[in-house]
Amino acid sequence: FPSHDNAIRRYIELFNLQGQEHTIRRAVIFLEPWQSGHYAECCGVPYVEWIRGFTLIWSWDAPHMAANLGSTPRYTLQVTGHI
Repeated sequence: FPSHDNAIRRYIELFNLQGQEHTIRRAVIFLEPWQSGHYAECCGVPYVEWIRGFTLIWSWDAPHMAANLGSTPRYTLQVTGHI
């Protein structure tokens, strides 16, 4: 996915968070160790060579991206919540 921010409209509606978007966080947990061709970036910081369980957490509007240019699947778990 190219760099983007998330318009988490449905989440905002579901939890009645209009005007409180700053409380929303998203996390991606990498379920397997990094492999060649796997890439992630958040707020302009690149991430490679992660270990299983490495987690990126960002605010709802932070620019981020991910790519798999390798020959193996890149498995992650995505979680959205608010504080």
